[in-house]
Amino acid sequence: MLMVLAVSGCGGLDNAPFRMGTVQGRLTESTPSVALVSLMGNPGVRSTVAEDGSFVLERVPAGPVELFIVASPKQAVRLPAVVPGGGSTNLEDVVPRAAGFLELEVRAPARQPVGNGQVSVKGTPFQRLLLEQDGSLNLGPLPEGCYSLEVSVPGFPDEETETCVGESEHKEVKVQLRSPGVGLLSRGCAATGCARGNQCAPDGRCVECLSDAQCAPGLSCRNDRCEGPGPLCAPCDGDWKCKAGARCEELPEGGVACVETCDSKGGCTQGFTCQGGRCLPEPAQLAGCFAYRQVGLSCDGDERCRERGIVLGLCLESTCTFRCTSDAECPEGFACTNSAAGAVCRSRW
Repeated sequence: MLMVLAVSGCGGLDNAPFRMGTVQGRLTESTPSVALVSLMGNPGVRSTVAEDGSFVLERVPAGPVELFIVASPKQAVRLPAVVPGGGSTNLEDVVPRAAGFLELEVRAPARQPVGNGQVSVKGTPFQRLLLEQDGSLNLGPLPEGCYSLEVSVPGFPDEETETCVGESEHKEVKVQLRSPGVGLLSRGCAATGCARGNQCAPDGRCVECLSDAQCAPGLSCRNDRCEGPGPLCAPCDGDWKCKAGARCEELPEGGVACVETCDSKGGCTQGFTCQGGRCLPEPAQLAGCFAYRQVGLSCDGDERCRERGIVLGLCLESTCTFRCTSDAECPEGFACTNSAAGAVCRSRW
């Protein structure tokens, strides 16, 4: 009888602590006055960062999670982790990456004021940020990735838009508000017109373009936006952002980028090898597409370049590079040229 009662009692125990865990880590670089660590999708779970870069994120749901980390005014990173229920995950030192910024421009019909509007980035600590009186807002620092923006302006229906931003990217995002309480055509641009440089779509929305002729030379109109074909390893949010022969796919290191596909016979561009059906940078030189995009960035020593994933990176003339034998081994826009350190990849411009 005592054994039965004991088992029954266990069924009434509070198992909540075993559904939560802790994440501990340290940022190699940080500005404590602005640095924070939160849980992507649940920004209420957050932690500040100590002077030495250490942080402890508590009450994190057990299982796979993604951390949203702002390290400094110009550095941020999203980092996957697995949290054990009732236990703790100790991360290796976290190296912040160059952040991206969204330059938001919100417009209302008939140039009505939008200065009391607010913008939130869903799932992040960037919540209810106030628009400037002219409808502009510089959003960031944001880690590389895709985000959903919610725009709320009194007197207008809320708007939601999806966008992606890459490392060191400053990307313009335009949001056209709808007039409240009227039919589609009467509330749209057919009645109110569009800001200079935008076009009126048949559904009443103001868009960047309706045809290639409305885009600058070299750009094409895709999904109502003027876009050009992205090079290999460029951040993307759809195949239409990639150059011919490449697709927008998830990367082993996280994030998405333009990559070419391959098979057991190979067929990758020089400097790339077939890895899991995708052409990715030669691992002996570059640790993935992230490292590919670090070539040419400023540095203060070889170690800084190697921290960025350039395996045998060199800091030459204050920019990250690596040794090469031909132009084809270098990232797009770079050439293999002689230097005091031998032949290295240098910008063509």
